[in-house]
This record gives sequence, C-alpha cells and structure tokens, in this order.
Amino acid sequence: MSSSASPYEISRSQETCAGSGREFAVGEEHIAALLETAGETALSRVLYSMEAWEAGAEFPDGATLFGFWKRRVPEPGESKKTPLVSDDEIFDLFEQLGDATQGKQIGFRYLLALMLMRKKKIELERALPADDDGPARLVVRQKIKGGGGPIFEVVDPKMDDEAIGGAIEELGQVMNFEQSGA
Repeated sequence: MSSSASPYEISRSQETCAGSGREFAVGEEHIAALLETAGETALSRVLYSMEAWEAGAEFPDGATLFGFWKRRVPEPGESKKTPLVSDDEIFDLFEQLGDATQGKQIGFRYLLALMLMRKKKIELERALPADDDGPARLVVRQKIKGGGGPIFEVVDPKMDDEAIGGAIEELGQVMNFEQSGA
C-alpha cells in the first residue's frame, strides 16, 4: 500500500466461499462483499457462493456490509490484469452506495464517481456548492448510447487532491482496476 492518508485499504480473502469453504469453479459466479469492522481501518473483501449469499451470508463478528458486487472466476490463462471489478460492476457499486449516510461510504462513492468519469462512463453535468440544503455535490450523468442517461448527485467529501490520488491508487491496486482507458 502507498503511504497516503486514505482510509480505503482493502484486504483480500482467499478464492474460496466464506460460507462453505469450498473453492470456486472456473467461470462460477459469486458475490464479492466489502466488509467493514469497527475499530479497523481496512475493509475486507470476502467471497460468497451465490447459494450462500442467497441463503443469508453470515459475516464475521462485528463486521457490517459496506458494499458488494457479482463476479466470476476467470478462465485459466486470462490475464492477471483482468480487473476484479468490471466497469458495470463499479457502476452497480456506485449506484448501490447512492443512499449512503456514513462518511466512509460517501467518500468511497465519490472515488468511484471519479473513476467512472476517468473511464468515461459518467460525465460531470455541474458542481453544486454547499448551501442550506446540504454539502457540496457533483451532478453526473451516466453516458449511454443515444444520450439521456440517468443523473446522479454525488456528495463531495472534501478530500484534498493528495488524499484522492492516494485513495484511487490504492483502490486500483487492491481491486485490480484496469487503468487502460482511465
């Protein structure tokens, strides 16, 4: 990890189901969950089979769900540079965090928005300054073929440029986001 002031360290789990302990088969879809534990700075990435997830995945003591996405086990020979999270999965996580009220989740969603802008998946419509109705926000639009994608507001957590850069670098390294086209 880089030595930034970022609160977004993410530790990876093994490539087995946290519920059953079984290894995933090549091509198998499963859920990657980010868990937050009180008193710890790092988020944990834990994997669950679809069956375990749908049956009500149990998290380690003291852990709460931060966010999740569906992924699949890559085929043998697929590049190690294949992102753990596709652009669509990043966008799903971005949408999922839309109702976030905790500072860490708000900041994480902001970073996802910046990544999606760099990947040209969303575009900035305008920036709204802080006012009586709330904090400063970015208004972004999802880019879809034919135009007219949905609009989202993203709270600006007031991170400085160094913290943003460090956090994005850490997220990219830990979650293996592809940097091409970014």
